Amino acid sequence: MELEGITQKLPDTRDSGLMYSIAAVLFVFVGSRLGGLGLPYDLYIILSEVLLIALPPILFARKKNLNIASTFRFKKPRAIEVLLTLMISPVMIIAGACAGFIVLIFIKNTFGAVQLNTGVTSVMSGGVLWSLFLIAVIPAVCEEVLFRGLIQRGLERMGAGWSIFLSGLLFGLFHFDFQRFAAQTIIGIIAAYIVYRTGSIFNGMILHFMNNGLLTLLMHLNMPAVPSPNPMPQQAADPFTSPEFADMAAMYGMSLNEFLNVMVITMSVILVVCLVIIFGLLLVVRAITVNRVERPGRDEKAARGLLLGVPGVVLILTVYTAIGLVLLKNPAGTDILRFLGL
Repeated sequence: MELEGITQKLPDTRDSGLMYSIAAVLFVFVGSRLGGLGLPYDLYIILSEVLLIALPPILFARKKNLNIASTFRFKKPRAIEVLLTLMISPVMIIAGACAGFIVLIFIKNTFGAVQLNTGVTSVMSGGVLWSLFLIAVIPAVCEEVLFRGLIQRGLERMGAGWSIFLSGLLFGLFHFDFQRFAAQTIIGIIAAYIVYRTGSIFNGMILHFMNNGLLTLLMHLNMPAVPSPNPMPQQAADPFTSPEFADMAAMYGMSLNEFLNVMVITMSVILVVCLVIIFGLLLVVRAITVNRVERPGRDEKAARGLLLGVPGVVLILTVYTAIGLVLLKNPAGTDILRFLGL
């Protein structure tokens, strides 16, 4: 790619695929060993996000002599872009929450239960600002560097549309829990579009921070859980077994299942409304960037490079399968997680 007469070396799909597999292997095998050291959970978050997620793509880019600023889109965003990003954020959060709730009900109906990781709430005792730093700032910076940086940039060899969709999809998968997949994929795709249109990764970081930040503030309303350095959902709980859901169902004269089905319909309507609003705001983003967006060069054979990402996807799907087996109370699920060191 050339910009102002200067040739810039940027990643391709092979780099994206390979980096995804490397990140998945590091997070599963090295992350589990790091978690097994008995470190405080806040230190575990910092080390895993920085050393296993953000640092590898930067080192990879330097090793391949890629243009760092262009690869990771380290460009100052315009004020109007930040304003639109902030306007999209709360609607995106609601959409993600609705999608997540609908998926949880579907999983409960399919598997008979859901299990959500409660370990992250162990950092709540450090105060709201420290919690925001750990759960919102650190992941927003580190995960955007990996997904909206090197991975998305390389995927653009397949075209802008494919890069946005695939980087969002791979981001959703990377959370290693199909119970959170839908919500995280929505967030990933929106962030990918914003970053592509504006040419600034910082807008993606803002979206990511807003999502995690609200979650953090909501968790501060609850009592902190027992610390757990393990990022996988082994210390988990089924939220639908809590007395609150049973009480709300009784208040409306419904059984718990009837109440949850009504909630699914309600959440679906809210989700559609939110997606329409988000689409409208993204059209505004498109309009203000129409003469500024950097069009990627396409390579008809670029899709072949994605084969290098297959090992990472297979590893993640193996974890997904194990979680599903655990929900079905099949001991093979626990055996698989134990084999992977999780």
